[in-house]
Amino acid sequence: MADIESRIQRLEDIEEIKQLKAKYCRFCDQGYDPDGIASLFTENGVWDGGRTFGVAQGRDAIRRH
Repeated sequence: MADIESRIQRLEDIEEIKQLKAKYCRFCDQGYDPDGIASLFTENGVWDGGRTFGVAQGRDAIRRH
């Protein structure tokens, strides 16, 4: 039974990640809502836009970026 429970949990985790990615894409497609995008990150999360856009660490920095 534990195997089935762990498999179900894994599927639920994957679905949550998909939903998080979809929310991020919607915020980007709808004009880059800074509050919305920042809300998807933990307080100490890191947004990394590479060489072009740089790095923002923390929800406030992500919001301002």
